[in-house]
Amino acid sequence: MKLPLASLLIGALLGANAHAAGTQTGQTPAPSSSTCTGTYPSYFQDPAFTKTGMWDNQVIINQAYPGWKGPIFQLSDAYSAAKADQEMPWLKFNPFDKNLSEKDKNTQAWNYLWAVMQYIQAGNIDSGDVNTDWDLCNNKVRAWYHIPYQTYDPMSGREFIHGLTREAPVTMAVKDQGDIKTTMWAVGFYNPQAAGSLAKVWTGAAAPVMPQANFAFNEGSVIGKLLFTTATPNNYPFLENVPVWQANISSSDFCECKNADGSACSFQQETEQCPRSVADVYLLQFDIAVRDSRSPVGWAYGTFVADGQFKAKEKNPWNRISPLGLMWGNDSPPVNVGAAAFPQNPVSGLKDSAVFQEVVGRLNEKTNAGHLGCNGRLNGPADNALSSCLSCHQTASVPDSSNNTPAIMYQFASYQEPGSGQCMTTPSKLDLAIDQVYFKSFQCSESFNGPKNIVPLPQYAQGQTQWISTDFSLQLSISLTQWQEWQQDQENLKKNIKVRVFDGTLPSR
Repeated sequence: MKLPLASLLIGALLGANAHAAGTQTGQTPAPSSSTCTGTYPSYFQDPAFTKTGMWDNQVIINQAYPGWKGPIFQLSDAYSAAKADQEMPWLKFNPFDKNLSEKDKNTQAWNYLWAVMQYIQAGNIDSGDVNTDWDLCNNKVRAWYHIPYQTYDPMSGREFIHGLTREAPVTMAVKDQGDIKTTMWAVGFYNPQAAGSLAKVWTGAAAPVMPQANFAFNEGSVIGKLLFTTATPNNYPFLENVPVWQANISSSDFCECKNADGSACSFQQETEQCPRSVADVYLLQFDIAVRDSRSPVGWAYGTFVADGQFKAKEKNPWNRISPLGLMWGNDSPPVNVGAAAFPQNPVSGLKDSAVFQEVVGRLNEKTNAGHLGCNGRLNGPADNALSSCLSCHQTASVPDSSNNTPAIMYQFASYQEPGSGQCMTTPSKLDLAIDQVYFKSFQCSESFNGPKNIVPLPQYAQGQTQWISTDFSLQLSISLTQWQEWQQDQENLKKNIKVRVFDGTLPSR
């Protein structure tokens, strides 16, 4: 999908019109001190952007219905105004020290995780009502921000109540219930250091400045992400007592649009076949990421999980979670050993992470939610058991001119060799080579690369021969992919092509 300069200019003009349209919706404008400016759509089918034509040729399924009295999501997007925050409480702890004993490493990691969590929560969880918490527009402690343009894809675009985007389908084994099909919905937050980095791409102009070289987040950048599930405490007992949100979502079993002839669905068909309605979702997981130069890869990734029964006495529902682990590398296997067999003892042999086995045990009492990642590497119950936090995120890249990015797992690649993949228990020669790529510990802001049959080369208009890193940020990659898709549809309209089909490839599970 080639994107000529004309399309960028069209996007800029339409975006300017959209900003003007946003003042005509009748919604109460945000205070002048707010970080929510209305520059970009807040959610899929945001009525403030109707006049741009962004929501044409589809069924309207994601706007507040008459009489709606609940929250309506606003995007916090004043990135250029972000002022670096000097408070970094996690620096008091250093789980990356190779001289620590296993016990001390785990203690340092546990304290590091809670220091980051409390930093993220400050000013975000004290409204007195879980339904109005995490309103980033006017945090009185420090500013927090969202990623724009997770709003164009009908299947995954932000819902209007809390700004959740649809993520992965998750099938879990539940004792006495069998396999349960569920869907994850999530929303992420970026601190001022991270926002200052995003401002280089999303400047406040309608069109982003597409990175032409590897993108880098500032030191001290912190990202938090709430992940909610359509499962209930009847399925997963550990969901008792955790925060519950209403969200405008498609069916809980991960609705997929299908045409009888196998052709790709149009936006019209997707919104017809996968309508949305307001339903309850339960907090399952909370992910954190910190740009920390003490980490061997420059990032530390951590996961908290719902632990509502064990933590029932916690006063604030948002603290009825427990750390699952922290990781700062992929524990890369030797060349002739598969990731599924390395290390031999994943409980004691993982050096690049700390995983809290007592929490894993509680998750696994009645479900398989404590499955972790490949051979015990860190991954949460919302994630894939054949991967790891870092394995997925290090693939994050700027989409090329065909609007493609590397597959976050080899098994998800359109070019997958049938029967091959990462983390295979009886690996072939190709499988071993795949593990050497996907479980390599890439450095922050390093291009994701490997043999061409595992990581095909990009097709950038400027001729770059390596994938341009978005510094482990899949959300930034997704936002740029959706923005490019919107630009291409504007080009198609000039050719009188009104049917919209999402041609690009979103980094997804």
